[in-house]
Amino acid sequence: MGGTWSLRAAFVALAVVALAATAAAATVQVGGLRLSATGQILPYELPRHQKAPIAVFIAGHVGTVDGSVPPQLRRMTIEVNRHGALRSQGLPTCTLEQLDPASTERALANCGDALVGSGRFWASVIFPGQRPYPTRGRLLVFNGKRDGKPVLFAHIYTVDPFNTSFVIPFAIKHVHDGQFGTELTAAFPKALGEWGFVDRIKLTLRRKYRFHGSQRSYFSASCPAPQGTSVASFQLADASFYFAERKPITIGIAKSCGVKE
Repeated sequence: MGGTWSLRAAFVALAVVALAATAAAATVQVGGLRLSATGQILPYELPRHQKAPIAVFIAGHVGTVDGSVPPQLRRMTIEVNRHGALRSQGLPTCTLEQLDPASTERALANCGDALVGSGRFWASVIFPGQRPYPTRGRLLVFNGKRDGKPVLFAHIYTVDPFNTSFVIPFAIKHVHDGQFGTELTAAFPKALGEWGFVDRIKLTLRRKYRFHGSQRSYFSASCPAPQGTSVASFQLADASFYFAERKPITIGIAKSCGVKE
């Protein structure tokens, strides 16, 4: 097993729709390349001022208009609205060495107490001189630390056509950029794109845990509705994707939420 996959744009959904308040799709097409993401959170109604636990259901897809192989994703940066939060204080962490290489079962045995999301992915393996070979497998997301700093580890594993695992770290940083409060970044080594690409994912992000006798949630959000209104529309996130030999592509996601009285 080893790091032989390029996730391309599959993890657009991991943070772009991480606080989505209604099920809605965002799609962008540039030069034959098409990216889309769909997300929903529960509950729809959230407190106006205090953040409350949420469960996030997301899906993402990357493809081309003519069916050709998408270009390799080199880097992505995602800024998430400040009314959403990733709170990890007191939650166990995992290291990259515990996850790569590892099967799904081994990853859970090593880092199950740091799990914050799970789902599935669909991919295409590229063999020289052959058509892309379709495969699918498990996708897990873990709370982690790397060089002493917080990260999210996205772990994928498949047994078809051979046992393969791969991990992509998403660095987490607090920012003060107007309406945005959290930035996630990931870099994708060029060599990974030589083997294949993930073109679709479905993922549920949800984790409640106890710390110092109180219950907490890794994912939480509030509804930024002005006083006197019960519904708010806001800019959820801006995501920028840096593909090989292409100009960056940016997707802006707007969402709405209801106020829990």
